[in-house]
Amino acid sequence: MIETKPTFGSSAQLAQPALAITVLYTSVRPTLAALRRAATLARNLGATIRILNIRTAPGPLMDREVTAKTFHTLAEGQPIPTRVEICYGRDIVNSLLHSLSPNSIVLIGARPGWWPSKVRRWAKLLSRNGHHIVFVPVESNS
Repeated sequence: MIETKPTFGSSAQLAQPALAITVLYTSVRPTLAALRRAATLARNLGATIRILNIRTAPGPLMDREVTAKTFHTLAEGQPIPTRVEICYGRDIVNSLLHSLSPNSIVLIGARPGWWPSKVRRWAKLLSRNGHHIVFVPVESNS
């Protein structure tokens, strides 16, 4: 039996980069709905989850602690690596565009409706820039 080994790079360097599904943080309830959908997608695609929170001003020190940790989201009992990233920038749309890899899959929790909102405007601009946007409907409390 002849064993061959690559002469360049390790197997870790040769592996394809992991697919990441981005969940855009808007507020708690819509983000949790989007995170549940992202967990199902990530489990089926073998992807990781990235929760992206864009802010115009730095928050409390806890922000730095949260961004330094990797969490696991459970999908049918299976842990999925989940990373929370908080980005700061004056222009939210520019910050989003700079934070996303080309052709990113972005999930956004939003209440159904036809009225334009800032989240829907962000989604439209991201879509125009080649990103794949998935709206996750969030039912309103009645």
